[in-house]
Order: sequence, then C-alpha cells, then structure tokens
Amino acid sequence: MRLLCFVDNLGAGGAQRQLCSLAVLLQREGLDVSMLTYHAGGFFAEALDRAGIPRLVAGGSGGLKRVLAVRRAIASARPDVVLAFLPMPCLYAEIAGAFGRRWGLIVGERSTTPDAGSPRARFLRQMHRLADAVVTNSHANRRLIEQSVPALRGRVSTIYNVVDLDRFAATPLPQRDGPLRVVIAANYRAVKNPAGWVEAARIIRERRGPGVVTTDWYGGGAYFDSGKDERQATQMLVDRYGLRDDVRLHEACPDIQTRYRAAHVVALPSLFEGLPNTVCEAMACARPAASSAVSDAALLIRDGSGGTGVLFDPRDPHDIATKVLELADLPEDRLRIMGQRARDRAEELFAPSQVSGAYHRLAAACLGPTRPDPVFWPSTDMARPG
Repeated sequence: MRLLCFVDNLGAGGAQRQLCSLAVLLQREGLDVSMLTYHAGGFFAEALDRAGIPRLVAGGSGGLKRVLAVRRAIASARPDVVLAFLPMPCLYAEIAGAFGRRWGLIVGERSTTPDAGSPRARFLRQMHRLADAVVTNSHANRRLIEQSVPALRGRVSTIYNVVDLDRFAATPLPQRDGPLRVVIAANYRAVKNPAGWVEAARIIRERRGPGVVTTDWYGGGAYFDSGKDERQATQMLVDRYGLRDDVRLHEACPDIQTRYRAAHVVALPSLFEGLPNTVCEAMACARPAASSAVSDAALLIRDGSGGTGVLFDPRDPHDIATKVLELADLPEDRLRIMGQRARDRAEELFAPSQVSGAYHRLAAACLGPTRPDPVFWPSTDMARPG
C-alpha cells in the first residue's frame, strides 16, 4: 500500500511529531510511505530523511493555487491512501479530491477547540463528509464532531497518540534535594497558557516563599515564529514578578526525554488540547503529570496522591498553584509510585504497535468498496482509569 502523509510543515508541533512518528512506524510495517507538505524543511525533516521517507513539497501561495498544487503533488505520488493532519491540509486534500479521486482519504482532527460552534469550524467539519474516514486523537473530540455534524456519526475513529516507549523509557525519579522540579514542553502560544502558569508560580511564591517549585519551559514559536511575541510577553511577566529563578524559558529541545528525566513532575497548563504529547511522554518516562482538566485528560490521569498526577482548571491560577503544591508536599516515595503507575498506564495505552496497527487497519479499509467502520484505540472502557 502506498500511503501519502500530508501536513502543513515539519515544524516542532505535536501534530507534526505524531504524523512523522506514524510515517516511520507504518513504513516498518511494510507500507510505501512518503510525506507531503506545502512548506519546505522543518524540525522533523532530518528524522524523515534518516528513515528514508521521501519528502514532497506542494508549494502554492494559498487558496486555489495551493489546492491545485496539492492536487498535482498527490497525483504525482500516486498514493492508495492519503492521511492528512490539521485543518488546512485536511481541507486542501478534501477539495483536491472532490471532483473525482482514486485514493482513499483519512483526515485527522487533533485538537478539541473552544470555537467548535463557529461558522469556520462548522464549515471545516462539514467538509469532512468528502473524506472516507475522520480520525481524532481523543474521545472528547470525536463526540464533539459527531454532535456538530450528525452526518459523520459512525465515521469518526479515535486513535490515541503513539509514544516511543524506548526513547521515553522509565527512569528513577531524581532525588528531592531542593525544590520540586517541573518541566513543560509546549510552544509559546496563548492556547498553551504560559501567562496562567506564571501567575500560578507567583501565587506559589506568595504562599510558600521562593525555592519550593521551579519550572523549565521548553518550546518554540509556531513554524514562522508566530509564538515569538508570546514568549517575550511571558518573559516580561516573569521579570515583572521577579520569578527568574522560579520560571525559566528555553528553546525547544530535540532530546526532550532528557529534560523529563531530570524533572520530578511534567506539566501542561493548556486551555484546550487534543491528546497532549507531553503528558503521554511524561507518563512513559514514569513521571507524574500536572495537567489541565481538558479533553481526555481525565481518562489519562487518575487525579490525586493515590493516582498518576493531578488535574486543574487552567483558567484559575489559584487552582493550578494548589494542585502543584499538592505534589510538592508529597514525599519522594509517593511521587515515585505515582510515576510507576503512569508508566504502566502508558504501556497499556500508547504502545506503538497498537497505534500504528489501528491506523494500518483504517487505511486498508479505505481501499474497500464501502466506507470503513470506525476504529477505536483504546476503547472508551479501556481508556477509563481504574
């Protein structure tokens, strides 16, 4: 089977990471995989080159020109199935195939956004009716799509993110010889809520004084540095509150697993998410997670000291501070047990063979004479934490 993966760029985003990881895994399963973007280069280009996966660039300046460029690129690749991630690549693929196509089309929705009822969101989801299958990475987003577009009921799959369980291997928790060390791996965008996290850090210092919790945030802007202003604004807030020793901002880190292993806790304060890569990777590294209570977070994380992490309201810095301090107050052995439970959960949910196998089955079903039945990994029962 020839599979063409399609995304906007190969920048250091979560959707790009997932699609590139899937491309490598599916190639290992025997598929003939190539990658199409409409911007050249990017963070993950080298990984694809190492794997021997061809990269194609459609180009086009946007609008109809880009649609035509995408259609030409797909025709030249001659795929059996196209797997597109993110709203605009999905839309371009849907329009490119609207007037007759000989390839199956799977479109992926990656984020449970708060503007699901906006005219733009409704239009984009209505266009999914042109695809053979829709796949989400959270059960929450699947339900949202089916509610907003009833015609898609029975055509939306949920397949969780893949995590390299060898790269993100479990390691012993670092000794607590000072503050609780927290790592965040997320782009500097407002939706990731860096300002809310800094406010929570200020509240923690006001309640307990300095040196109780430190945060190292690793992230880039978006592909064209649209996150640069957000990072500058966040740094200004850190400086205003005198928190340079409490919150440190860094560039994106290609070996982020080493930063997870140096941490006691991995956090993500996003205002909304699909299935957050950083939480999944933290679980694999046997680290407790402090996460926003959005999307499927409650299915991933068992909240509290007897579970695998804590959940908080990302719009309430006081709640963020309270939940982080709950972790800071736990003894090392309790944090270690939480981390091991998280690793066990990661092995159950994110095994690469299970995730890539689910995509392989869905892609193969797109070659049949009828629309494929949805695929679920994990099932809603399996996803529910015990």
